[in-house]
Amino acid sequence: MSFAAALHQRFSPFSLAGRLIRSPMRLVPKGAVVPVLGGINKGYRWVAGASTAGCWIGSSEADHQAAIARLVAPGMVVYDVGANVGFYTLAAARIVGPSGHVFAFEPEARNVGLLRRHVALNQLRNVTIVQAAVGEREGLVGFAGEREQGRVTDQGDFLVPALSLDGFIASGRPAPDFVKMDVEGAEAMALAGAARLLQRAGTNWMIATHSAALNVRC
Repeated sequence: MSFAAALHQRFSPFSLAGRLIRSPMRLVPKGAVVPVLGGINKGYRWVAGASTAGCWIGSSEADHQAAIARLVAPGMVVYDVGANVGFYTLAAARIVGPSGHVFAFEPEARNVGLLRRHVALNQLRNVTIVQAAVGEREGLVGFAGEREQGRVTDQGDFLVPALSLDGFIASGRPAPDFVKMDVEGAEAMALAGAARLLQRAGTNWMIATHSAALNVRC
């Protein structure tokens, strides 16, 4: 059985372990610092309520966790594009170790606050947080929504700073060995700003797409 399947089976809401571990969750106050109980981030410290409870149970997106564990290696440079509150930033930082580095890109202020807290709680020295959206070019872009659903859009509720990955690398930052991208439907804009990076041999990509049109394009 694969890592992802085993993790899902063990902590599924329908399994005995899943039911037992979820039953007292409502007693855990939001904002409390809890240990991550399983999965790729096991042993880290996490802020309850920062995201779904699966993040600290260890069952969140088991297939994604398995892909990160398989594709990321010590010494790598990782770009976490759409880092949210840092679940995959923490995972990548652990795997790449002190000889590697993680750049976590996130524009939404609440998420950035929690991302910074998770990095500090776990005393990670190999993470750089970039408070910006990733798009086609540098500048200001519209942003709508919040938390996991925040996204770049022409009809944004407010403006956030943006950069392109090609521009970020051209400014002197190291090119990534691995890119995890989850930007809630703005993938085409982010990839348009990474034309040179996409031509680079040796960079692996894990991209979450959010529409049938984007799936076809990718």
